[in-house]
Amino acid sequence: MKKTRKALLALTATVGMTAAIAAPASAASLDVKSGDTLWNIAQDHGTTVASLQNLNGISGHLIFPGQTLQIGGNSSAASSKTAAPQVTTAAPQVTTASNPTSSIVSIAKQFAGTPYVWGGSTPAGFDCSGFISYVLNQAGHDTARTSAAGYYNMAAKVSTPKPGDLVFFSGTYTPGISHVGIYIGNGQMISAAGNSVKVDNIHSGYWGNYFTGYGRM
Repeated sequence: MKKTRKALLALTATVGMTAAIAAPASAASLDVKSGDTLWNIAQDHGTTVASLQNLNGISGHLIFPGQTLQIGGNSSAASSKTAAPQVTTAAPQVTTASNPTSSIVSIAKQFAGTPYVWGGSTPAGFDCSGFISYVLNQAGHDTARTSAAGYYNMAAKVSTPKPGDLVFFSGTYTPGISHVGIYIGNGQMISAAGNSVKVDNIHSGYWGNYFTGYGRM
């Protein structure tokens, strides 16, 4: 009787361990909050932007507050020991710095409509230079917050801009370089101006009167 009971206990323990090992991990998900980017989410969850794009059928970098994203599952999770090495994929994610033009524009466009706040440098509110600082850092540049004139002094001046270059204006509210935006192509820029982050034509209307030039970081 004792041998039978021991055998039954051993069998029960073996079945329990087998079930725990074989059980697949379910796919995780999260709800996008204001200010989230694919790059930040990938960093926080030890995955890659490409993986998030593939899982969620996203071709670019644009995501929206309230959107539910699949973070990924592990269909062959054998034990908790296999999970730890996955976080090593997070470090190389600042690969956008080597090809900043498209990433800068796509990140900047995510914040269209964000309120203009004097001195603001977060998705809660931006002024022109705070917007530039935030977007460049999100795109992989290690860029300190400075003024529009400060960015003008740091940037290499170019006559033929590419999307992702900076656009400078003088005398909008004070003498000298006083406003900076991000060139997005077709004579347009996105910048924090007026009441919000928005897209404007560089060469016509208000901005055409104050246009100064382009710079590349």
